[in-house]
Formats: sequence, C-alpha cells, structure tokens
Amino acid sequence: MDGVFPFLKPPGITSHDAVGICRRILKERRIGHSGILDPLAYGVLPIFVGKATRIIEYTDCVSKTYVAECRLGYGTDTEDSTGIPLGTEVQPLEIPSWEELAQLVHSFVGEQEQQPSIYSAIKINGRRAYELAREGIEFTLPSRTITISECQLLAYAYPYFTVRVTCSAGTYIRALLRDISAKIGIPGTMTQLARTVVGPYSIETAITAEELALRGEACVGPTESALSHMPKVTVSSEALLALKQGKQWPYEAMPNFTGHPQQLYCAYSDKGFFGVLEGTPKTLKVAKNIFL
Repeated sequence: MDGVFPFLKPPGITSHDAVGICRRILKERRIGHSGILDPLAYGVLPIFVGKATRIIEYTDCVSKTYVAECRLGYGTDTEDSTGIPLGTEVQPLEIPSWEELAQLVHSFVGEQEQQPSIYSAIKINGRRAYELAREGIEFTLPSRTITISECQLLAYAYPYFTVRVTCSAGTYIRALLRDISAKIGIPGTMTQLARTVVGPYSIETAITAEELALRGEACVGPTESALSHMPKVTVSSEALLALKQGKQWPYEAMPNFTGHPQQLYCAYSDKGFFGVLEGTPKTLKVAKNIFL
C-alpha cells in the first residue's frame, strides 16, 4: 500500500498519536506525516503510507491556511491556552475597533522575521525546544524568515478575535497572535486553532479515523498528489532506463524541454509516476527514486 491522504486530526492528540491511529487501522508499518500540528489544534495532517514516506521531505515547503482564535489581555508561557498564566489579565488603554484591529491584522501580510515560541518542536542539539523549556533550561531560538500571504480578521468581540492566515512553512500561528497582541500593547493567547489547508489538501476532504476504519485503503490517494507544487516532466522509456541505472539524462535529448539547475520535478514515464528528478546545469538526475 503506497500513497497519501489528508487525515482530519482531532484536538487533544499529537501528530505522532495520529500516525499511530492510522498505522493501527491500515495495518501498515511505514506511515509518516508532514507538518506537525499542535495537540490543541485540529485539521489537515497529510499522512504518507508505504513508499510515499520517501517524499515527505519534499512537502514541508507547501503553504498552509489556518483559522485561529486569540484571547487578548491574557498571556501564558506556551502562548496558547494549555500553558501556565503569566500574571493577571490586563486591558489596553483603548480597546481597538473592528476597523482598527482588521487593519492591524492585515499589516502582518508579507515577508518578515518571526521569533518562534520556545514551546515549539524546533530541535536544538537534537532535542525539541519544548522539552528544554519544560525542564526550565534557558535558551534563545533564532528568528526565522516567514511569508504571510493572507491575514484576515473573521470575527471580533473583545477580548476574543478570530483570523484566517495563509502562510509559508515554518510560521508559528501562536507567535503571530502574540505579535498582533503586542502591537495593541497587551499579551495575547491562542485559544483555538484549525488547519484548513495544506498544499493541495483541504479540511473538506480530510479523512476522519472513523472513515478510515470503514473504507481502509480506499482512502489512500496517489503518491504524486502531494507533489502538486512541483512542475511535471515526462521522460521517454530510454531515459527511464538510463535513470534506473543511475545515469543522468541530457536536456538536449528532450525536445522542447527547458531545464533549470536545482529545480525539482515530479517525474512520469509511460508507466506513470515514478519519482522526483532534479535539474543540473545540463541534465536531469534522480533525486528520489520512489517506484523504480
């Protein structure tokens, strides 16, 4: 069994727990996921089965969309409602209007530097940041460059507001809500989070554990569906044979094809999808062999 499907992770379990659920239902040892989703959150978690696990590394770069709720004036050590409160609840000198908050929220669209929460899955010397934070070990996470393409206010009744965010990989929604609240001059805490889109997968088509148990392998889609963000290339049977032998295939032998160094391609032959190819200055080579 090989392929990918969007799992609807419920709140209250880790992404690792979700993989365990899918493994038990499908009775397949080789299962993995892309894009860790916090235990508090629910929504789309892409699950990779069998040989499809080999392409996980090529899917973390896809954009994601979230709907998140924030409580203003209230802060915790984890920056979400599961954490320990930091001080007492406070109010801003002036409560922002809908128009003011909407404008502030929209101002976060674009490329920017973000300081991740210390309670994150980022690794430091082989250990997760949240593990070090729980042990009281002091450390600083470097900021990272992120891109937010949409940040829209959906609902607001002080002290709560809800936003929809479409962002690049590596964006922490808790940190974004923290930063929005800081612009108002008060702390803020994420109280709910739903991931509604991951690359080509949406929450409307995500598979629940109950549906997976009922339909089984029929829920698993084609492996290449997770690579829709890559350009496609189809090679001849001659090229396929050469690639299988570990050789590189020259662009000059591919009429009307313009290759780009470092570009990755979702690769097909007359037998269907077979893997990921990488462009070099003059040739295509196998980056990841899935079905050869």
